Amino acid sequence: MKYLFFILSSLSFAQTYQVVNEEKPDVSYRGLAFQDAKTIVVSGSKNTIGKSIDAGKTFTWINPKIVEGRDFRDIEVLGKDNYLVMGIDSPAYILQTKDGGKNWEKVYENKEKGVFLDAMYLDTKTGKITVVGDPMSPDKPFVLTSSISNTKDWKVTTNFHGQPFRLKNPKEAFFASSGSNLYVDNNQMLLVTGGVLSNLYYYTPKGGQLYALEKTKSTTSGINGLAYNPTLNIGYLVGGDYTKPEDSKYNLYKFKIVSGKITFQDSWSYPEGYKSGVTIIDKDKVMVCGYKGVDYSTDGGHNWKNITKDSYNTCIVSPDKKYVILVGNKGKIGKVIL
Repeated sequence: MKYLFFILSSLSFAQTYQVVNEEKPDVSYRGLAFQDAKTIVVSGSKNTIGKSIDAGKTFTWINPKIVEGRDFRDIEVLGKDNYLVMGIDSPAYILQTKDGGKNWEKVYENKEKGVFLDAMYLDTKTGKITVVGDPMSPDKPFVLTSSISNTKDWKVTTNFHGQPFRLKNPKEAFFASSGSNLYVDNNQMLLVTGGVLSNLYYYTPKGGQLYALEKTKSTTSGINGLAYNPTLNIGYLVGGDYTKPEDSKYNLYKFKIVSGKITFQDSWSYPEGYKSGVTIIDKDKVMVCGYKGVDYSTDGGHNWKNITKDSYNTCIVSPDKKYVILVGNKGKIGKVIL
């Protein structure tokens, strides 16, 4: 286990970074969720699911036998020992366990050619589950909805909050890098795209809005993930070009929602390189991760300090806000104690 200790000059306290697990070096992790402050579930390639009940000190490994060779790029916790995991491409599966991973069942299956699921989102207040996938027909993303109360009932939807949804460009898509392309609650929906264009789509019962985001000309660039905290009214978008991980162009946007419209806020500096994951810790603290490392801000994203150069895909702060878990390629799971 590796330990690195950092004292950031702008702070009166320190962060401790450590690699907590590298038991599966042939697995790429992108799925990550918390059940509680100590219980963590991760998911990745080669049918791999991991669970820790001691805040990441140890993991038990789960391989659902009802499918084989799946890339589980997202996982959600519906309740105690109740998890959904998403296998991305044809056949695409969503599996559920209600006993902490001992037994699994298929609650969704799609064998259509070209199907590719990118991310899941659970609105914990309403119990609504939303899954977004790459377009199966021009201009129209593939969107599924279900609920905690009936996870075997999945409906294909073409609208959000009653508003018809279409992509501005038929070659827009969603990067399945961190399972964080969307945010949904009872009042609004946020969704980011990349590829030929990168856009932020915002839908409420009053209508839909589109915000064009700057990006390089490469079709491998754009926004990869988002985080939004409605209580704080703070949101961040992260991305860049995953084929040029050292390039920091257009890798961060900060926003808030004012009078039903997205308002972007300037940053004085930017994190290093391409970023795929972001987690909001409080009104001032935010952490981002990507192929070129992990960066941390304590002043609302204006200034950044690098925590480590280690590569990670996804990061999420614990429910008690005491630490952040990170998951990445080559079986790497990391932890930053705040």
